[in-house]
Amino acid sequence: MQQEDKLETSDGIHESAFHQSGSTPELTHLRLFSRSTIKLFKLDEKASRPDRLLEEVLSWTGAQPFLTQKLCQLLADSQAFIPTGEEAATVEHLVQTRLIRHWDTQVASEHLKVIQEGFLRNKQCDPLLLLRLYQQILSLGEVPTDGSPVQAELLNLGLVVQQEDQLKVFNRIYQSVFNLNWVTQELEKSQEYSPLETIINFQSKKNPESASVERKKIISNPRKAILRRNFVLLGIVCLSVFGVNVIRFNLFDHSEVESLFQEANRLYYEGKSQEAIKKYNQIINIDSNYYQAWTNRGYALGNLQEYNRMRESCSAATIIEPKAVYAWNCKGEALYNLKQHEQAIAAFDEAIAIDSNDPVFWINKTESLLALQQTEKALAAIDEAIKLLEPMKEKESSKKDLSIAFSHRGTVLIEKQQYSEALKAYDQALIYNPNYFVAQQGRGIALQGLRRDNEAIVQFNQMLNVSQLTQTQKAETWYYLGLSLCRSSEVKKGLIALKEALKLKSDYQPAQTAKMNCSPQSR
Repeated sequence: MQQEDKLETSDGIHESAFHQSGSTPELTHLRLFSRSTIKLFKLDEKASRPDRLLEEVLSWTGAQPFLTQKLCQLLADSQAFIPTGEEAATVEHLVQTRLIRHWDTQVASEHLKVIQEGFLRNKQCDPLLLLRLYQQILSLGEVPTDGSPVQAELLNLGLVVQQEDQLKVFNRIYQSVFNLNWVTQELEKSQEYSPLETIINFQSKKNPESASVERKKIISNPRKAILRRNFVLLGIVCLSVFGVNVIRFNLFDHSEVESLFQEANRLYYEGKSQEAIKKYNQIINIDSNYYQAWTNRGYALGNLQEYNRMRESCSAATIIEPKAVYAWNCKGEALYNLKQHEQAIAAFDEAIAIDSNDPVFWINKTESLLALQQTEKALAAIDEAIKLLEPMKEKESSKKDLSIAFSHRGTVLIEKQQYSEALKAYDQALIYNPNYFVAQQGRGIALQGLRRDNEAIVQFNQMLNVSQLTQTQKAETWYYLGLSLCRSSEVKKGLIALKEALKLKSDYQPAQTAKMNCSPQSR
């Protein structure tokens, strides 16, 4: 909340701030404010020098209306008369005992709790970003304004104020309640994440009528961001943190940062996402401009299915470095999992604009286009990924990526009910990776679409007999096998297959429906 009027002075109060003699419209307004406040709360009956008393009030509240009113009311309710020279001590005693000490149960508790809740449960910005910016303001006294979203939200909370292109804490009461100790404690809390499931299941339930293949989200490996990162050693320079220009007076230890970054990445690859996040947070504590840490922190949060935090962390990286291509990809993946597909496509498009030769971005964009049923655009996107991958098809890593890409192409073609072309795509995927479950399953579904159920039965039986499947994959394979058996008039075998699917996954609704409909007439 930006101060519009400096309601800070009565006659003689802070006049030096105007750097001029004589009366001005602003000064006249302030004097009228002071007189009306003194009259409203009868401060002239409480003190020998009501103007000095009000000056002390405003020195604590900064003319914040609610706090000024509360403090003036406390003075009005007091019994003792305040002689000359006792104004400062009286006001400070009231502030400390009735506002600051045990503030959450005092007269301004509701007002202060609103600010606290806005900080810690903010829906517009990651609270960690707000805390970091506020910590900088407390430490340095002020930071330059730049109109960034994080600054705007901190202003909106009312905790800071903009004065002459600088952000400062609004008043001494806020500074005393929400002090550096409070910030440190909240930062420590914000870095402790509750254990969650670490396995991301990107498989969607299938509709037996549409026979659509599962869609598996392809997560690009943060290793690319790590290997391609440009690390610039910074000395005592002016840094830009979310658009806030902050002078660092200490030379941070780059070897320490680099060591922490490598350690965090090692923990990430070992699947220890919680521990990795703590390391990334340590890096951000040292250098909040280290966008690679924000990016990889986002991927680690994705492993914990913390998709809102993933989005916020990767968004921070893109603010710090707009060309951080894998941060844009990370943001897109978070938005995809939040089912904000149009925004996800926009993020992937940003990544593609920076580096159009990375097939991962095209593959991920395909997923969101499919979710919006934009099949023509999805086909064009996945074809672009395949075109980029094919010149590298001799590399083992590229073979796996090609298998994924052709499987996605098959998925798009099944959505378009072009089953012959889909079958070709899945066959191509299996050339590059014969054991890829998505391609094996998709091939069976394409055969079902072509009414070639006998061949589909062979496909699904082969998967059950040969492939190493998870319990969920087995349930799905039994389900599709059951569909083809029922359509081939092998009702008993079909029912057995569907029962096997339900044994593995009791709440598998498509299998329950197929079991009820399995009959010779289902063909």
